[in-house]
Amino acid sequence: MRIIAIFASVIVLGGCVSGAPKLTAEQSEKLTKIEVLNSEQTADKPYTVLKDISAADCSGAPYGGRVWGDAENAINTLKAKAAVLDADAIINTKCSAAPFVNNCWAAKVCSGTAVKW
Repeated sequence: MRIIAIFASVIVLGGCVSGAPKLTAEQSEKLTKIEVLNSEQTADKPYTVLKDISAADCSGAPYGGRVWGDAENAINTLKAKAAVLDADAIINTKCSAAPFVNNCWAAKVCSGTAVKW
């Protein structure tokens, strides 16, 4: 029963994750300055939460391997979404594998919270 509940949760939560937004020149410049802190790192200055964001990468497995998706690509999409929000950082960033995301058998999904210092 527990396995069924976990599987159902993954399908519901892992459905579709929107891709990277189009950026203005100013947003593209801001993108290079956005800090990314994982869930084990603590922000060292006060911040205001802007929005929870998520991104997925569904690139093919290299050499026929079983690992799909690239966390770095998913983080780059997170940064683009944060730039659109005029965020200075993404905190509590986590990445994991998820099945059936964006019409893909498996993907790397990353999420975090966009913040302004």
